Amino acid sequence: MRKFVEQKNGSSIPLVTVITVTYNLIKGKREKFIIQCLESVHNQHYSNIEHIVIDGASDDGTLPLLKKYESLGWIKLFSEPDTGIYDAMNKGILKANGKYVSILNSDDFFHNPEGIAISVKLLEENEADYSYADARVLKKSGRKFQWKGDLSKLLVGEHYCHQTMLVKTKVLRDMGGFDLSYRVSADSDLMIRLYAQGYKHQYVPHCFVTYRYGGYSFHYDAQSRKDHSTSFFHHIGCHIGLSEEDCFQLWQLNFIAEQTYKEQLVLVHKVPEEFGRDYIYAELKRRNPLGGKQPEKKKYYLFGFIPVFQISFQKNIYSYYLFGAFNILNVTCFNGKWEYKLLGIIPIMKIKYCK
Repeated sequence: MRKFVEQKNGSSIPLVTVITVTYNLIKGKREKFIIQCLESVHNQHYSNIEHIVIDGASDDGTLPLLKKYESLGWIKLFSEPDTGIYDAMNKGILKANGKYVSILNSDDFFHNPEGIAISVKLLEENEADYSYADARVLKKSGRKFQWKGDLSKLLVGEHYCHQTMLVKTKVLRDMGGFDLSYRVSADSDLMIRLYAQGYKHQYVPHCFVTYRYGGYSFHYDAQSRKDHSTSFFHHIGCHIGLSEEDCFQLWQLNFIAEQTYKEQLVLVHKVPEEFGRDYIYAELKRRNPLGGKQPEKKKYYLFGFIPVFQISFQKNIYSYYLFGAFNILNVTCFNGKWEYKLLGIIPIMKIKYCK
């Protein structure tokens, strides 16, 4: 396929390669998802797309399904064993003929047919190396919410969905593609390296990708946290005064549940404005049951000298004591969820605050 398509006015538009990785989708009961994915690429209002599907030697009926779309000319299909999803993505990058690469997971899809066209237009106009956008997140319950693309949240791992990216193929190859030493979050590592190495980015103010919540990294949360924080520290954090432990604590703002309030404040003030210090501090106040302004221990006295009530705070647990000795209530806060326990052990109420 040619890298450019001639338009009626004599101008040309660059070829975009969309890469999708598959493996035993029938066994995983994901047949309808891959069909939706393929159709969403085919229905894009952009006339110069090649869709490469890299299959990991499926043996459950996935290949016959994909070959139907190959026979229609919708996809180029390659199937062979690989060492995992990122190895397969790297194979796709090497096979790509386009000026830009978009990686769309088999469970996800473009819900707006203008997404590729708008992204390419902005990339070309601004001579950028890669673009990113907002994504629509779809939960199993059917609830949808919009994930705002925001590079200032790169430190905490809430920056943007990688399926919204278009990246110059040459840039991906020059970077060596995905680093396979990151077993779960090589996509996060790639986004961190793009920023750290100074490649020019372009925000696309257009939501066109639907991402199904609960993907690969979701099932390996601890490893995802380690991968992201390690990569951020080595490529950025060590240059801006953050330790590897700081980066580990700041991922998904876990430090709010794992540190005392004094430790939290020290950590927040180490974060440069470029990486969302104001956002992190606002979240700290929002998620703290007592507003983030209480001391770690506070006593209330009757007649100024009889201790009647005491509040203590340790590791995001607020304990309320009568006469300084009898634990009557514990309030635990974790990621915006408050749990109330009578006498410190009997659950009586839970409150969840959603963004």
